[in-house]
Amino acid sequence: MRENDGRKLDHATLAQMRFRAVDAVGDGMHPEDVAAALGIRPSLMRISDALARVRDGDGGVRAATGDVNRARLRELGFELGVRAEAGVSDEGAWFATAPDGAPVVLKWFPDETVAERYAVLLPGLDELRSRGVPVPEYPHVLAVDGWTLSAQQVLPGASVRNPSPAMVEQVVECVAAMAGVACPLPAPDLLPWGASVVHTLTVGVDGWAMHEPLRTGGRRSAAVLDRVVAVGADADAAWFPTDGLVHLDLHTDNILAGDDGTLTGIIDWEGACAGDPRFDLVRFAYDLDGHDQPVWDVVEATGIEPRVLRGYVAHHALRCTSWQIHHHTDDVPRQLDRAERVLDRYEA
Repeated sequence: MRENDGRKLDHATLAQMRFRAVDAVGDGMHPEDVAAALGIRPSLMRISDALARVRDGDGGVRAATGDVNRARLRELGFELGVRAEAGVSDEGAWFATAPDGAPVVLKWFPDETVAERYAVLLPGLDELRSRGVPVPEYPHVLAVDGWTLSAQQVLPGASVRNPSPAMVEQVVECVAAMAGVACPLPAPDLLPWGASVVHTLTVGVDGWAMHEPLRTGGRRSAAVLDRVVAVGADADAAWFPTDGLVHLDLHTDNILAGDDGTLTGIIDWEGACAGDPRFDLVRFAYDLDGHDQPVWDVVEATGIEPRVLRGYVAHHALRCTSWQIHHHTDDVPRQLDRAERVLDRYEA
């Protein structure tokens, strides 16, 4: 049987195949036999990993060991599938079936007050949807067992590493639509937007955009950090306006497209806050840098002030490099190449 390529399957189809795979293995089939029956690679479904991590336990939605408590989630009406490919965080992201039978992506956060954050955020997402931005709905957000559990609608399409120029323009239009959308949520460090940008560049934010990994990661990363700090030292918080909603993590994994290259979804809004939506556009361009696309020309054509663009570029150079050093050491050289290249482009 021909193997299916997971990169060419939309999220809904992939989710349903994963559900079937987990059920089959749970009924006693060997993972390789399930893969053969479904015409997929075993690695695509991550079946063995899922069954090792998804097991019943005592207590709340997460057991004391950090494993997912499948039985507790079933009590809440959710049938858990397997871990989403991009959900490699402490919180976790898993495909599941909601109480009404709809496919969703479940995420959980070790703090019940995160549910209050969603309550504040969701009206802004409703406004974006009314403006034509393909934002998923969040039909279930629960504070339970000391955790916040969120269920995100599964949108059609799949992530595209190198979107077409037409899709890039669609993303630009979506970011423009985020201007003027009210959102009273603060940035991750709880500071006003402009102050947060400068503080991140000069001091860093624990767990999000840290200085220490770059400072101790070697000569090149330390030099990148020096340049980032210098940009922050020359910046003024007043340069960075608060005039809309910011996704805060608008990279290509969070942008979905259909087979025809049309934008079908912008997902994973749990980190969104009040700020300058152009920050997201710079994050998107930073992710595409090196793909032989004139993305920076597109950003500059929006009229963003050079000093603001320089601040946001430095912010992403810090955050992306810090993340790779902390989580994906094999990708650090490529990340440093990109940070140096983009900082060079926008050096004062």
